[in-house]
Amino acid sequence: MKLRSFRLRLGLLSVGLSGMVLFGFTLYATSVIQRVGINRIDRELRALADAQIRREHPRDHWSQLDRSLRAQLVPSGEPALLVLVTDRDGDLVFQSPAWPESLSTDRLPLPLDQAPEAWLEAPPPIRRGDGGPPPDRRPPPDMFVRGPVYETIGDRTSRWRLMTIANEIVTFTLAMNLDVVQVEIDQFWSRMLLAAPLCLLLLAAGGWVIGQTALRPINRMASTAEAMTAQRLDARISTSGSDMEFARLIQVFNQMLERLEAGFRQATRFSADAAHELKTPLAILQAQMERSLQLAEHGSQEQRTCAEQLEEVQRIKVILHKLLLLSQADAGVLPITPEPVHLADLLRDAAEDASLIAPNRNVSLSLPEEIVVHGDRALIAQAIENLLTNAINYGDPEGTVTLALTAHADQALISVVNTGPPIPPAERAHIFDRFHRGDSSRSRRVDGFGLGLSLAREIARAHGGTLNLTRSDAESTQFTLILPRHPA
Repeated sequence: MKLRSFRLRLGLLSVGLSGMVLFGFTLYATSVIQRVGINRIDRELRALADAQIRREHPRDHWSQLDRSLRAQLVPSGEPALLVLVTDRDGDLVFQSPAWPESLSTDRLPLPLDQAPEAWLEAPPPIRRGDGGPPPDRRPPPDMFVRGPVYETIGDRTSRWRLMTIANEIVTFTLAMNLDVVQVEIDQFWSRMLLAAPLCLLLLAAGGWVIGQTALRPINRMASTAEAMTAQRLDARISTSGSDMEFARLIQVFNQMLERLEAGFRQATRFSADAAHELKTPLAILQAQMERSLQLAEHGSQEQRTCAEQLEEVQRIKVILHKLLLLSQADAGVLPITPEPVHLADLLRDAAEDASLIAPNRNVSLSLPEEIVVHGDRALIAQAIENLLTNAINYGDPEGTVTLALTAHADQALISVVNTGPPIPPAERAHIFDRFHRGDSSRSRRVDGFGLGLSLAREIARAHGGTLNLTRSDAESTQFTLILPRHPA
């Protein structure tokens, strides 16, 4: 499943990449620790061997050396250093009692007599002269030395670093347990395992912060788009301080806003101008139709035709009036004359009008208390009328329409409920769109052009409220108009 959060993906990517780098560094550091440890062991073995191989020693010397080395132990309690001495014929001279079977003689380093170079070191020259001790008291000269040769041998249980060196009499092999190096490696891994979670957590937090910083221009664009309304189409995003990667995006976004503002202003101006300019021709046409209706013979076809045409003119005037109100609402200049409005009175008047328009409907009122709002009485009455007309047009012809008034906190709620078929789910998202008529069978009676609900919502918003479809099922459909209450 794809993660939808860019910041989360960036944080996880930082953790993943950093984790791989950290793991690679740990492996590299482990190899370095092992190599440095083996080099240190080689130097220690060589220093110890040089002190023993330069001169001839009695046979019991090697057992004494082994006893002195037993004090050095690895964490498992086993000796850290072991000794193996053979003569020139390969016969065993001494072997540490703890010498493991895994270090058999056939697995020891390359025999020195097969080494590419027979003698690698020569004894230093002996000074002669008058000074110094007498010849019989001088220390014996250093012997020739072959080697050393190093090799690592071991299995799953233990690993040893072996060094073989020889003089003219014996071949001397020292074996050091590599557990001392493994302890250092284990300690390093323990510290890394303790530090890695904290490091990865810090890296994840850093990735999150970097993502937040990188998305700051996008968040600014989103905030600007969210804050845009019909009254704030001039909002733009400043490019000052923006990275050059986002400056182009912000510029294109601002250009899009400019085109959107120009188109919206043009459409709003056209609607307002058209509604305003058609008022005079419609008034003249209405006057002529009324005069023709008066002059026509009573009951004649001419009188019926004039009456129908006059009714259509009235409907056009209603539509133009609503278009003018909508254009004013879009421009943020909807004329509102605020005054205390008693909602119960408006609902009673609307119920009486509905009884005249649809005498077959059962219009009921639920007015438990007197509620006053501060707004334009005519516009609020227009919104209630639109809701009531919608309920009459699209409810059951013999059904019930209920007008209810309630109060909740500092809000007034006007509910208009009608019995009838529910609104299809596919149309519910568009019922407040202008000129939306989802069902071709809808009536062409009052407000039958899909402007009533849109205008009612704009009136509610102009008063600081809203209009919602709160219910639509097989039993009934309910719209709720919410307005802020008038402060006491």
